[in-house]
This record gives sequence, structure tokens and C-alpha cells, in this order.
Amino acid sequence: MSSSSPPRSRSGVPSRHPERWRKDAAGNIVCKRFCNCQSCLCFEYDHIIPYSKGGESVVENCQILQTRVNRFKADKDQVGTTQLQGFSCDIKFTGIMLQI
Repeated sequence: MSSSSPPRSRSGVPSRHPERWRKDAAGNIVCKRFCNCQSCLCFEYDHIIPYSKGGESVVENCQILQTRVNRFKADKDQVGTTQLQGFSCDIKFTGIMLQI
């Protein structure tokens, strides 16, 4: 896959409950319970090829991205993983578990 398109990722977050936490397509941490909200842990569904540019709403063209990252990407279709990671909320976990 080229560096201009983000890898599709379904990886979990080490030491975190896999039913709650995962990484988005760019490797940013999101909470599976927070969809379509504005906090750093929230995510939105994204069309890899934007819907406005003819992208279809099919599994192969969809991914999750942190809300902030998805808003940055908007209708761009040539945004690299590094750019998407650089625009994310930088979340670091401590040894304390959040009860989310």
C-alpha cells in the first residue's frame, strides 16, 4: 500500500480491553463506545475515497478515524498516514484503567 493512503488497521491497544479500545486506520487510539462525538477518544466512519468524489459506501472503502483526524481529512483522498497521525490527539495511557 502506498504512503498516500492509510493502512486499514484493526489492531488493539496493548494492556487495554479489546472490546473497548482499538486503533483507527492511522494507528490513533479510539474508544469503541464513543462514535460521532468530539472528544479525543471518539471516532467517525470515513470514506477512504470521499463520498463527494464518487467513493462508495462499501466495506472496502470505509474505515474508522479519530473524529479530529476525520475532520482534518474531510474530502481529501490523498492524505498519508503520517499526516493523519500528526493531526490526532496524542493519547498516552498510564497504569490506571479508565472505567469506560
